[in-house]
Amino acid sequence: MGVDVGELGRPAYLRLADVLRARILSGDYTPGSRLPSIAELGRDHEVSEQPVRQALRVLAAEGLTEGRPGSGTYVRFRPAPARIPRERHDAAGSPFAADGTAEGGPPWTHDSQKSYATRGLADRLRISEGDPIMQTQYVRAAGDGPARLSTSWEPLALTGGTTAALPELGPLAGRGVVERMALIGLTVTRVTEDVTARPVLEAESVPLGIPLGATVLAVERTHWAGDLPVETADIVLAADHCRLSYELGVRTPRG
Repeated sequence: MGVDVGELGRPAYLRLADVLRARILSGDYTPGSRLPSIAELGRDHEVSEQPVRQALRVLAAEGLTEGRPGSGTYVRFRPAPARIPRERHDAAGSPFAADGTAEGGPPWTHDSQKSYATRGLADRLRISEGDPIMQTQYVRAAGDGPARLSTSWEPLALTGGTTAALPELGPLAGRGVVERMALIGLTVTRVTEDVTARPVLEAESVPLGIPLGATVLAVERTHWAGDLPVETADIVLAADHCRLSYELGVRTPRG
């Protein structure tokens, strides 16, 4: 069976990707099943090897399939996206702990260490490149919900030498950015988030449980005390495993 001749203006690999995608989404190819070999697909759809390989790369980039070295291409299991609320910034305690409590499943693991601001982090924190910062990496393994990664950075010029220096250790462990900053005299007044989609990085693919080529949602979050950034973080999630849900306040009109 060849690809749709009614769309001969499109490249052969895209037409083949359309056919295979439709069969995956319709359930003809079930999650976990192995797709026909490259030679079989080329013969069945009357295309050469190169368009088949390109079509398979398209499907892998969309998160529909994954290649297994020496075995072939398989349809990926695609769990229903988990709803992840993003309105807990004023909740007591760590936002990571709040997520875990609300959703169940495994807790976050964390590791803090002193580091120094790169140019990009310096711009985000409005400090100088090379200034000391506290870096905390968080990992939440896949359980009942999707895996997540986060790295948080705080200027040690603000927290160094105080009880708030270590976000998840010491007397203020797990109290969250808002409460920890308040206890050293800094009032968080707002939180900003920028969300982008990008390919997963090699260092992220294993802990997130997704293949290279898959898409992630990257959330760049910053806590502000007035015009002063007191913390910034990168939160990374598998795009097809979750759905970010925002609740926005509405200003009541006067009169």
